[in-house]
Amino acid sequence: MSRIFIKLLFLGIVFFSISCSKDENENNIVKPDIIDEIITDTLVNKTKLFWLYLHHEEIPDTLIETEAPRRDLIVMNAWFHEYVQKFKAVNPDIKTLVYKDLTSTRSYAVENGADNQYLPTGVGFQYADTNHPEWFLLDTNDNRLEYAGYADHWQMDIGNTEYQQLWANQVGEELVANDWDGVLMDNAIYTLDTYHENVFPKNYETNTEFQLAYKSMLTTISTRLKADNKIGIANITNTRLYPGVWESYLQHLDGGLDEWWLVFSNGNYLSDYAEGYTPQITEVVTNEADGKITLVQPHSSTSDDQGFYYAFASYWLVNNGNTYFSEQEVTDAYKDPSPWREEYTWNFGKADSNYFQVESGVFRRNFSHAVVLVNANETGSLEVDLDAPHLNEKGEKVSSINLQALSGRVLRKINDE
Repeated sequence: MSRIFIKLLFLGIVFFSISCSKDENENNIVKPDIIDEIITDTLVNKTKLFWLYLHHEEIPDTLIETEAPRRDLIVMNAWFHEYVQKFKAVNPDIKTLVYKDLTSTRSYAVENGADNQYLPTGVGFQYADTNHPEWFLLDTNDNRLEYAGYADHWQMDIGNTEYQQLWANQVGEELVANDWDGVLMDNAIYTLDTYHENVFPKNYETNTEFQLAYKSMLTTISTRLKADNKIGIANITNTRLYPGVWESYLQHLDGGLDEWWLVFSNGNYLSDYAEGYTPQITEVVTNEADGKITLVQPHSSTSDDQGFYYAFASYWLVNNGNTYFSEQEVTDAYKDPSPWREEYTWNFGKADSNYFQVESGVFRRNFSHAVVLVNANETGSLEVDLDAPHLNEKGEKVSSINLQALSGRVLRKINDE
């Protein structure tokens, strides 16, 4: 459904700094002020891609040779640290991050009574169980909290300062020893019963209190990472439902991952409403304004063109150079790189401004080589006349576009494809 009133309010948010006026000679478009600092026209402005590789199988050298030049950031498990140099040898600019769960320790990462050398967490289960059982988070019946659906994932009391310090020190030392650029911290959660619905930890009474403990831990980790010049990114998915959490956590981070961004499955797309499309793309706008990284991950298949272009055009509405994109069809199947598309080679050129809205409600952003359009309404098609012919995604020349509900389009200027 259309939420024009909400959208218009959103356009007044300070970080857009848009001064609007209506020009009746230009398709009734509300035009923003030009922003000179986004990207210089001499720079190539293409899609940045990331790859979450959290599988157990070795990565063939041939795949590294193919994919390293295509990817701008890769996340891998700690035991694949030898791939850091392999990826860097092919693409010296690629960012390499190690995966570490922020919230749990895992009893499956124990062998012969000892923690594995390379862990998917910051603190080993055997060490904590033997030396600091008080670090395990307990429910109101004094039972340890295990992730529902994820066996052997044991939730820890992230508010414990000793636990925080050991996590930060051990991960920091590992980043330096193995030349990682940084760490992706999974599960920076913000509600008391995440992973165990209606079962609550006894040490925390409110979500606000719980979030303060997480911000304390992120502060401890950030201090260590900055000392070693390392990057800290956290998975803070679905904060559109909890206003203020994304911004408050990002104060202590270099970036955030939104694991479910706009497209949840084939045909299941996020529309614009109070906790929908606009709050989710605002995460990116907030990070870009602060020079921070955002990893955005829509969930669609290669057969779902509508889902892809809805997410892809939305990415270009808000990307100013610090945002990375990755399609993921299957939940948690973090093995193969996302499908390679010709669209990722397109050079968008300099952005003329931040995004704005046509009076009909279409979101629009103009680049020196392209135009992107998004209709985030739940129902209803919208017509947009172009000021000059452009090439559509298939390379066909068009002068106007009909945008169906929940769809996006990427149009290239003639001779700029």
